[in-house]
Amino acid sequence: MTRNLKSFAALLLSWALVSNTVIAQDAAPADPAVWGPYAKLVGRSFAGEDVSGWPNYASKSRSIQWEEPGKVMVETGVQANGSEIPKMRILPGKRPGELLFDVARAPNATGRVVDADTLVFDQMLGYQSTVRLIDAGYEMKVSKRGELQAMATYRDTSSEAYATHAAQQAEKGVADKVAARAALRATGVPSEPAKEAPADRVLAYQEPVRGPSGTLQVTRGKAWEAGACFAAVYINGRWAARLEDAETARFKVPAGKVEVAVASDPQGRGTCRFGQSTQEVHETVLAKGETVHVYFAYNGGAKFSEAVLQAPAAQ
Repeated sequence: MTRNLKSFAALLLSWALVSNTVIAQDAAPADPAVWGPYAKLVGRSFAGEDVSGWPNYASKSRSIQWEEPGKVMVETGVQANGSEIPKMRILPGKRPGELLFDVARAPNATGRVVDADTLVFDQMLGYQSTVRLIDAGYEMKVSKRGELQAMATYRDTSSEAYATHAAQQAEKGVADKVAARAALRATGVPSEPAKEAPADRVLAYQEPVRGPSGTLQVTRGKAWEAGACFAAVYINGRWAARLEDAETARFKVPAGKVEVAVASDPQGRGTCRFGQSTQEVHETVLAKGETVHVYFAYNGGAKFSEAVLQAPAAQ
């Protein structure tokens, strides 16, 4: 029993030491005269937004934490494609008012502390990079001889400003999708003859739907890439049909968002099996009682269009 109590006491002590170390790191002071804007950025995580100028200038996320409290910071992050950005160790430079950025697998850089809110990197050929504090985060920008080249904003992911901006972006994304769908439907689908696909190649969504539903018509058009292979049609992830050129099929689907995907035929042989795991997806929305026609043809990949054949049911 005594041995167990001693072991438990030792465990509690180790927990306490770890906790104190974490608290010490979180509370480690950072002198703005030494660290510039990073004195306020350390210990926080940020999301990259509002990018202008160069493509892929901003990363999706960044985090700035103490590696050695009060002495060395480390900045990590993730690119928009999901890959990690090169890890950067940040430490005071050789001269007062400088910060050294020790970048993994890349040349190091030295920043000049202008004031508590601003850090500047003077680079070759007249380029200059600036990090400047703003409300709930910071902005990064690149200019060349005073002319802005690229800019991005990083917002603290725990801030109210970030939550508000994220909600606004989500609303904008929905509105953009609605507008794009309306424009697509206004253009309509090509006027081409198409025959009904035989019943043995229409595999799903033929039974009545419980609850609000609509009708989806899917047509495969002719294209210069046409061949002897069937195209597999998937509706909301379910294999629904095998269509050849100039064939069409109708499906009874639940109202709401519907994903129509096409790929090579899982039952194909030889070259007809190539690329069967790759699906090209088109998203649409059906209202109750609405009939929507989705048309696709292969021309450097599947190209989709759509039109409303029957208006939604009166509410």
